[in-house]
Amino acid sequence: MRIRDGGRGTGGEAARLLGFIIVLLFALAAQAQQTVLEVIDLKYRSADQIVPMLKPLLAPGGTISSLQNRVILRTTPQNMVELKKVLDAVDTLPKRLLISVRQEAVATGLDNEAEVSGSIGTGDVRATVPGSRSQHGGTVVIRKGDNVVKGRVVSSQSASTDRGVQTVQVLEGNVATIRVGQSVPILNQSVVQTPQGPQNSQSVQYRDADTGFHVRPRVNGDRVTLEINSRRDTVADPNSQTLNVQRVDTVVSGRLGEWMEIGGVDQRRAQSDNGTISRRTGTVAEDRKVFLKVEKMP
Repeated sequence: MRIRDGGRGTGGEAARLLGFIIVLLFALAAQAQQTVLEVIDLKYRSADQIVPMLKPLLAPGGTISSLQNRVILRTTPQNMVELKKVLDAVDTLPKRLLISVRQEAVATGLDNEAEVSGSIGTGDVRATVPGSRSQHGGTVVIRKGDNVVKGRVVSSQSASTDRGVQTVQVLEGNVATIRVGQSVPILNQSVVQTPQGPQNSQSVQYRDADTGFHVRPRVNGDRVTLEINSRRDTVADPNSQTLNVQRVDTVVSGRLGEWMEIGGVDQRRAQSDNGTISRRTGTVAEDRKVFLKVEKMP
C-alpha cells in the first residue's frame, strides 16, 4: 500500500509541474505577442546621439540597439508610439553654429630705482662709489672742487597685450576641435655610465606649444550649453626653454551671441633689491582670461 500511494503522489507532483510549465509557456507567448520590433532610419542625428536619449524611456523588457544610421527598437506597441514621438522631436535638422574663442593676456610692470654715487675725499684719501651703467631717469649732480655726488631716480611702467581669437563652424550636438601652435626644442642633459667612465649625453626633444579648443554645443531656445576644453601655451623664454601654460576645462551656459568669460588667471609678483646706497623695487602683474561666444548661422 505504501508503495502504491507513493507512486500516486509522484504522479500528482509531475502533473502539477507539467501544468505550471504549460501556463508559463502561454504567458511567454502572450508577452512575445505584446512586443513589436521596428528598424527606424534616422534623418539628421546619429545613432550615438539618439540611443542614449531613448534608452531611459524604454518599457520594462524593451531593447534598443543601433546599426549604422538606424535604431532598432523592440518594445510594447504603446511604448513604441511614445518613443516615435520623442524621436520626431529630437531627430531634426541640427543648427549651424559659429563658435568664437578669445584668449587674451595682459601684462603690466612697474619698476622704481634710486641710487647715490660719486667721489668724495681730502688729500690722498678719497672714497668712490660707482653708479650703475644705466643712464635712464633723472640725475642730480652736486660738485665742489674734486668732490662729486650724483643722485639718480628711475621710475618706469610697461604694458603689453596678447590677444587671439579663433572661430570654427559646427553642427549642434557635434564636437569641434581647432588647434594651432609650434614645436619648441627642449635640450635634455644626462650622465651615462660607460666602460670609459661617466659621459655627458645631450638630446633634443620637441614640445608642442598649442592654442586651441575642443567644444560640444547644445542649444535650447536662445541659450546654449557648452562642454569645452581650451588651452593656450606660449614660449616664456626661448633661452631657458620654458613655456607659459593655460588650461580651462568646464561646462558653461549662456545666451547666444554674447561673450561669456569661462575662466582666467590673475598673477602678481613683487621684487626688491637693496644695496648699500641704492634701492630697487618692482611689481609684475599678468591677467589671463578666456571668453567664448556662440552664434547661429543662417
